[in-house]
Amino acid sequence: MELPRAWQRPDPLRGLDRISWAEVYDGRGGAGRVPRLLRDLVDPSGEVRQNALSQLAERLLTDDTVSEASFCAVPFLVELGASYKVAGDVRDRVIFLLAAMALAGKGFTEDGRRTHRRWNALGRELPRTAPDWLTQTRHAVAQGAPKIFEALASERVACLVALACAVPDKLPSFVHGLMTDMIDLPGEEMLADAAEIAVALLKGSPELLGVEVPKVLGEGLVRPAHQPREITAALMGYRFALVSAYGDEGAW
Repeated sequence: MELPRAWQRPDPLRGLDRISWAEVYDGRGGAGRVPRLLRDLVDPSGEVRQNALSQLAERLLTDDTVSEASFCAVPFLVELGASYKVAGDVRDRVIFLLAAMALAGKGFTEDGRRTHRRWNALGRELPRTAPDWLTQTRHAVAQGAPKIFEALASERVACLVALACAVPDKLPSFVHGLMTDMIDLPGEEMLADAAEIAVALLKGSPELLGVEVPKVLGEGLVRPAHQPREITAALMGYRFALVSAYGDEGAW
């Protein structure tokens, strides 16, 4: 009997030591602790796993800000999210973290300052000074997302909805059907709303959404001027999926 694809994946942390993490910058300085935290995500102790996840989120997504370390960590987080060998309490949260990193609104510069996502009056995103960790991290998540969907194709979980909202481009064709199925899950109204947003984004038609785009997306989250509707919708879909899974406390 052939094992599911998620069980066939190799060691999710292979190649981790090939990166000179001490020379990589994260939200708290040098990223020398990131490899240890990534390894702790597969520790037998649930307490160790949860603590590692919380610390990783603080370092890789510091106040909604990504960094060089965020970009470097994406391939390993993708493999963790695509593997059934990883405990479910970590796997789903890792996928939520990837989605949040793809939707980040700020990125660290080489001198430790923050650069923001901004748009002109036509809704076109304004360029940022290189290295642009915002764009690079988002593209890395988008590149790795198909692995997660292919590995977890039979799952009906909120983290996949969040990921579909975050990086709807170039996902496997079956993802549309997966999201459509989740719209009708009984007793999951908020998750259904998130799945509906994901379907609209996958179609490239955020104008089909039957929800009003708010100026304020949540506590401390004000929609920037000229932010395109699809970006706002993606943030809303992510938020709905997150709350449906973990309530207002969040995943980490």
